[in-house]
Amino acid sequence: MLEISQSYHGKPLIHSWDYCAKDGAPFGAVGRYQDGDGKKDIVPFFKRNGTTWATGIDLNLRPLYGLDKLALHPKDKAVFIVEGEKSAAALMNMSICAVTSLGGSQAAQQADWTPLNGYKLAYLMPDNDKPGEHYMQGVYGALAALETPPQVKVLRLSGLPDKGDIVDWLQGRVNGWDGYAAIDANLHDAIKEELREELKNAESVPNNWALAGSHSSGFVWEKPGEIETKIPPVQALQFELIPEPLRNWLVDVSYRMQTPGDFAAIAIIVIVGSLIGSGCGMRPKKQDDWEVIPNVWGAAIGRPSVVLKTPSLKEPMGLLERLQNEYGEKFEHDKAGAEFDSLANGAMLDDVKAKLKNTAKGKGKDGVVNSDDLQKLKADFMELSESAEPEPTRRLFKTNETSIQSQTVLQVQNPRGILTFRDELTGLLVKWDREDGAEERAYFLEGWNGDGSYTDCKIGRGITDAKSICISLLGGIQPDKLKRYLYQAMQGNNDGLMQRLQLAVWPDGPENWQLIDTVPNKVEKQRAYAIMQVLAELDFVEYGAIQGEDDDRPYFRFDDKAQVIFYDWLTELQTIKFKQEENPLMVEHFGKFRSLMPSLALIFHCIDIADSKARGNVSAQAAQLAVDWCKYLESHARRIYAMAESPEHEAAIKLADKIKTKALPSPFTIKDVYGKHWHGLKDKLEIESACNILIDESWLRMQKKPKTTGRPPLPDYHINPVFL
Repeated sequence: MLEISQSYHGKPLIHSWDYCAKDGAPFGAVGRYQDGDGKKDIVPFFKRNGTTWATGIDLNLRPLYGLDKLALHPKDKAVFIVEGEKSAAALMNMSICAVTSLGGSQAAQQADWTPLNGYKLAYLMPDNDKPGEHYMQGVYGALAALETPPQVKVLRLSGLPDKGDIVDWLQGRVNGWDGYAAIDANLHDAIKEELREELKNAESVPNNWALAGSHSSGFVWEKPGEIETKIPPVQALQFELIPEPLRNWLVDVSYRMQTPGDFAAIAIIVIVGSLIGSGCGMRPKKQDDWEVIPNVWGAAIGRPSVVLKTPSLKEPMGLLERLQNEYGEKFEHDKAGAEFDSLANGAMLDDVKAKLKNTAKGKGKDGVVNSDDLQKLKADFMELSESAEPEPTRRLFKTNETSIQSQTVLQVQNPRGILTFRDELTGLLVKWDREDGAEERAYFLEGWNGDGSYTDCKIGRGITDAKSICISLLGGIQPDKLKRYLYQAMQGNNDGLMQRLQLAVWPDGPENWQLIDTVPNKVEKQRAYAIMQVLAELDFVEYGAIQGEDDDRPYFRFDDKAQVIFYDWLTELQTIKFKQEENPLMVEHFGKFRSLMPSLALIFHCIDIADSKARGNVSAQAAQLAVDWCKYLESHARRIYAMAESPEHEAAIKLADKIKTKALPSPFTIKDVYGKHWHGLKDKLEIESACNILIDESWLRMQKKPKTTGRPPLPDYHINPVFL
């Protein structure tokens, strides 16, 4: 048996079946995972991952299960076709030639049935339900399209329960058989004899399986299913979620722009978090010293020029730039005075050095050096050196720079940390995906924690020692560009970067746009700016933060009511949400929520402090608001990760639209599609996956053409006559 994962989404592996080539060499497997409640997942493993196998399959068409047995089976003998590997394996264990296809009752025509070309007879054994009937109808259509199709008979086993199959039939004849183990060889002859009796009742293909018109190429057509987006709904931003001191300003921004308020709201929270940075911590537990830094990353997700994500982000960023310019002017003003002080100090040091040379020569013929004079000069030198003003540095609050060396210098000059803003995060993600960007990516991932340190040592530049690395990140990104990145994370290339974008939002666009042309609310905007000014210089200890004994960083704790709110929230997260969540990316995302909730609570508390509304421990109001934000952000995370689960489904929606507008002929090939260079339909593998989805929904049927010479021809995709 191939080595595959022993669990999937929390369910243990019950059994697996190896897919083997004609020569018996295994090239993939299917695992059945099932929990105690009977919930199951049937998972394909056809991608190598070192010595083990990873989930998924990129083969098109999909191989049959039982190819190795079929290759040894004479073509003048009957072949049994069943639904599911479990059923096929049960017959194989009794030396009965049986095959099935991958993917269940909806995927019969995604399989490669050409190995059955030229066989004399095939018995179709449908499960006793509508999906089983549908599956065998699809198999029949695929067999009928072969160059030399087998004669087809339908075998409906007697006495099958509702939804029963060959395994149920066998379990009625073998006491205690679990459906997986090999059946006692002593029972084989008796079971085969009963099966031969059943064959006497085999039927011809039902009339309702009859093939459609001549343009259907021998395929069975049903009413096409709906192809709809699978992106889940998200919680709309209620303005009550915005901290009161900033609420009226952000409501005004959203109203004037006629754009979702989500983008500006997450931007200001990221900005406030960066202003606090590593200057203050939050210790969420009452006695424990576990500490989080209120440093958060945000991403505005939306289509370009539709939801105005960039202008929405730039409204709050404009205030931060104004603050940065204010400090820049102060720096220029102070620089001249600092330069004079430095020159004066240098001149006095030069005077001490000149006196040292004369004193060192000594006096008299013997050149006796007066030790008292040397000690006085040394004292003067030490005093001047210690009193020398350090070289002035300009305080920065934001940058677009991401290189490790520049960031480290900025972190030394700005010990609370700094915000990195990128209008489009895509370029940054692409850069970090390259081999030469891996080190910078790791640097930023560590900088998210807000409490690390970094020493940069380069020949010619010397040592740059940053005692604290705290990097905030904010930017926008388009859904289509994020989709591929997320899909790669789902395939195992996940280092937690996406989970660090805790304030990532993907809101719906405004439903009822209207033209608004009003004067901005300058009073509330100035109130927001005043809050940022206070936070930039806030002495946290003065407002109730506790000064740590072994750490220079002060910290806050929850008050008694807020502590209860946090404990209740954390208990639900650890004991319910983690256990019930099946999406592995969401599980990791929840892992970052442990720091998100207390970080948000501290950010909201500091906003109130800066607005003269609070002091002391973090309040229950701030804690509850943080809990509400976590619920809101969870809904957006689910929408974002749902896009990663099936990027091919979005391609199927786009391909369905092209079919409805008759932009493709029938039949067409994959090349016909990607040759059009349509948006979202440029990747060959994604188009193949989209076609498979449309096959499942009876929009398309595939026909594999026989190979003549050279490379095998691309399969034809026939369009359901409904759309022609």
